[in-house]
Amino acid sequence: MREILLPLKGKQTLLQIGLCALIFVGMAVPFKVMVLVEGLTEVRPVNAVPVVMGLLLGPAGAWGCAIGNLIADLFGTFSKASFLGFWGNFIAAYLPYKLWHTLKNGEKPNVKSGLNLFLYLGISALSSLVVAIFLTCGLDVWLKMWLPNLFPIIFYNFYNNLGFPLALGLPILIVLTSDAHNVQPVLPPAKTPGQLTRARLSLAVLVLTGLAIAWLLSQGLPMTSFWLTALLGAAFLVSLVTLLLV
Repeated sequence: MREILLPLKGKQTLLQIGLCALIFVGMAVPFKVMVLVEGLTEVRPVNAVPVVMGLLLGPAGAWGCAIGNLIADLFGTFSKASFLGFWGNFIAAYLPYKLWHTLKNGEKPNVKSGLNLFLYLGISALSSLVVAIFLTCGLDVWLKMWLPNLFPIIFYNFYNNLGFPLALGLPILIVLTSDAHNVQPVLPPAKTPGQLTRARLSLAVLVLTGLAIAWLLSQGLPMTSFWLTALLGAAFLVSLVTLLLV
């Protein structure tokens, strides 16, 4: 928790948050007219931002994306769901940061090898899945809003959830981490062996429960009306929070 809150206390990190939020708003607002689901989602090239900002700036990038999304919602799509959007975009940036350093402990984020490129793809896909589940189930549990086809729209929209992080985010990350620019990413505090084990165990549970929930949601089963989905949802949430906080 201290790592998450630390950027809110430093001048340089506050500037990073502000810059990230400004970039997010600048990329999100022009596409507000390209709506997929009224009041919930639209075509979003800005989805390329969270993965890159998370990998490079860590928690500061996550706060910037969350605040940027909230500001962007003020341009015509602000609603109760914006609260979910705030935390969804925080997770979309912070989770890649935690995933990278859980799997590549001590190595700076980069895609200079085939293995690291594959890892970037996997991190982008898993983050997309987690955020889609978070938003879909949050709308069901918190706002009592359920649309049988909402999860497929949020997750399977290729360009939003995986296409933009690949088409836009990947080239940006390659340039910023190249020898010519050599941007120094934020690195987390060193983990003890016990913390690393807990993080990797939480990741395994997150992947397994996420895939199971995704299948159930794709069958049109809401979180609030099926005991198995609720049980899996609890395990999913605990594993996600543990991974983010370790």
